[in-house]
Amino acid sequence: MNFNTILAVVFTVIGSVSVVTVLILLGWFLIWKAFLSKFRLVRELLGQENGDEAQPIEQQPHIRAKKIRRD
Repeated sequence: MNFNTILAVVFTVIGSVSVVTVLILLGWFLIWKAFLSKFRLVRELLGQENGDEAQPIEQQPHIRAKKIRRD
């Protein structure tokens, strides 16, 4: 095998691995945006959970107490 053949094989392997990596990352990003980011468990596993306990009191959403009807 001459130098040009070896160089072509190396670039082919590097190019193939690069294309597969980009496709996997793009697929993960699209699935994350469309579906996975809505599940609290997945966000917690990735360390991206922004729970109410982490927010200061001023920024917490106002939660109304449910009135209990007594008849």
